[in-house]
Amino acid sequence: MTPAPEFSRLVETARLRASGEAIEIAASPAECAAVARRLGIEALAVLRARVQLVPAGGGVIDAEGVIHARLTQVCVVSLDPFEQTLDVPLRLVFRPGSEADLAADQTVDPETEDEVPYEGGRFDLGESVVETLALALDPWPRRPGAVLEVPPPAEAPADGPFAALARRRKS
Repeated sequence: MTPAPEFSRLVETARLRASGEAIEIAASPAECAAVARRLGIEALAVLRARVQLVPAGGGVIDAEGVIHARLTQVCVVSLDPFEQTLDVPLRLVFRPGSEADLAADQTVDPETEDEVPYEGGRFDLGESVVETLALALDPWPRRPGAVLEVPPPAEAPADGPFAALARRRKS
């Protein structure tokens, strides 16, 4: 059984206005802490999103908005934690059906929005926000100004296994 999402915000598709509507969601401090653990980051101080949801017919919902996050990651160079603010665009299409239905009907087109299947007349906007944020995180975060100091190569010994190559390189 799949565990419950840390930041769940269910949207009932039947309650959306035909002209669309803007929805704002924000994570509580406890939800931020749980999402940070899930994403493997040091801390998540703020997670909120403003999303315009527009019904497109046949149960399809177009979603466009921005995710705002303030988080702390550990620099891969200095190993120091550093804070950063991200504003991540969100563009998704919520489509009725199961994961299997979507996979069977999927044609890979990098120009189209990601499709998220939903069942039961509702989808989880909060979970989609977390998944989109996860994809936007730098897997090798680097604190601004962090520089990796690489020492110059040591001279090879005159009689070692690479001595002939070292003499060749000098000439």
